[in-house]
Amino acid sequence: MKNLLIYISKTGSFHSNQADVAGDASKLVKVQIENSLALGWKPEDILIYTNFVCTYGPITATILKDVKFFDRKPQASKINAIVKLFDMRLIKKGELYWFHDLDAFQLEPIRESEIHLKTDEIAVTKYGGIKFLGVDRLSTGTIFFKSGAGDIFRAMQEIYYKNNIDEEEALGILVKDNPKIKNRVKQINPTYNFIGYHLRSMYAEATKPLKVAHFHPGGGLRRAGVENSLRFFKGENKLGVPLITSQLIKLLRYHRIG
Repeated sequence: MKNLLIYISKTGSFHSNQADVAGDASKLVKVQIENSLALGWKPEDILIYTNFVCTYGPITATILKDVKFFDRKPQASKINAIVKLFDMRLIKKGELYWFHDLDAFQLEPIRESEIHLKTDEIAVTKYGGIKFLGVDRLSTGTIFFKSGAGDIFRAMQEIYYKNNIDEEEALGILVKDNPKIKNRVKQINPTYNFIGYHLRSMYAEATKPLKVAHFHPGGGLRRAGVENSLRFFKGENKLGVPLITSQLIKLLRYHRIG
């Protein structure tokens, strides 16, 4: 399995002044690299793609040229990058890829045998119980996929450009309107992308220990009325339960995040 991280920037760096984009992405990528190595990932299995030079420790990002930046929702640019990887035939047959956002932090080892995917399928989680088009909104914060799923990403891309919406809304429309693709989009346990919304029900549903915590440590959970998501995930929540590991807390503190 490959650990895939993507950051496409309009500025050619990790710096961003946009309100909905992490301004401290350079720190987040360092945490991701250190955290992944500590959890047993081999350096050669940590794949980082950017559109600028980036090296930290044993990891050097591969530069992707001519990847379009999607202004309406910058995070959707990651789908443009994944499509580019398919176009360049960099997605290898027989390999499982785990894409995750820079603020989706792995907490426990993930074994490839846990993720049961056919070659042409992707696996995502729901977005913390939030609804879209009357059903569970799907999150693209974690996406497991294999080499036969390129058409799903291309279809998402076509929809969000056509409708000027974000990539998660595009995925929701795709699943609603295309039965063939719907059957190839698997919804997996929220433990692989635990967001924090609807905490009681989502925590009850999630397999423990949690595998991935998805939160921005320098921000909040707007829809849940939480001002400080780091404190929330450290245990200042309705359950009084820590949702992240001491190892991750130490890494965030070391890099002065949150």
